[in-house]
Amino acid sequence: MKKILILLAGLTFFVSVSVFAHDHEGHGKKGRGGDHFKKMDIDGDNKVSKEEWQKFHDGIFTELDKDADGSVTSEEIKAFHKEKHEEKKETMKEKVKESKKKKEDKKTKPSE
Repeated sequence: MKKILILLAGLTFFVSVSVFAHDHEGHGKKGRGGDHFKKMDIDGDNKVSKEEWQKFHDGIFTELDKDADGSVTSEEIKAFHKEKHEEKKETMKEKVKESKKKKEDKKTKPSE
């Protein structure tokens, strides 16, 4: 049990640091930390209470614990990170498609 708590504490620290380090658009420390904060700030008072913090991170634990046995294994954490990585890849592919489409639209749009 102690190992699991240490693992979760480390994971929470790692996730928190990585979340605050970069935003979704790859613009450094500006955007994503604010988004993460907003997700935790349930009542919208621009403060995150201990209860809000715990609810948010309980949700992460639940998301990690795929077999719902009340504990998280290193395999579940690896699978979680792989899943999130794949989601980010898909998101980036969509953004590239949108960007290319906008460029094409500008090229084909007659100048005024």
